[in-house]
Amino acid sequence: MRKGPYRITLLALALIAIAFLVNQYFIQFTGNGKKTPEEALPTDSQYEWIDGPKTENEQRFFFLSNKKYFGTSVVTKNLKGWSAHERVSASLPNPLEENKVTQAFSDQKIIYGLVKLSGEVKVDVNGVTAELIDLNSLSEDVLSIYNVNDYSIWYVQFSHLENHENFTIKLINSNNETISELSI
Repeated sequence: MRKGPYRITLLALALIAIAFLVNQYFIQFTGNGKKTPEEALPTDSQYEWIDGPKTENEQRFFFLSNKKYFGTSVVTKNLKGWSAHERVSASLPNPLEENKVTQAFSDQKIIYGLVKLSGEVKVDVNGVTAELIDLNSLSEDVLSIYNVNDYSIWYVQFSHLENHENFTIKLINSNNETISELSI
């Protein structure tokens, strides 16, 4: 009588182990397997890639594309190499006003957008100061084609935010005054 429950327990443990191994196989051995994150980036359009946050096994890039799109893409590393994954894009906003936040985007891992800052201004999302990437480091041709002179990409990773459902994005000046606000 004792052999029945013992066999059922062993079978359940074996099935759990097999499910775990199959899951690890798909995590570690799927994708393109490129040598560098840059090689894994999509090439299906004209992209201007901009380095974003990175860890040992994940690299985020922001991009401008086809003279009218802005977005982000993530490449991850597994045992096979680097592979592209999520990509989110939207139309570039009309020329931005200085120190005004008009839109935000998300891929469920970060919230991000474009802003044209003037003076000592920071971007705040739900009380967390956003990281900024200045686009003026791009070539003059790219700045002209996309009309992004003096623009910056702002972003906050969801892991730094308590609330992932509602966002209040503020531009705050050096006197700690809110000069522009967007709630989504």
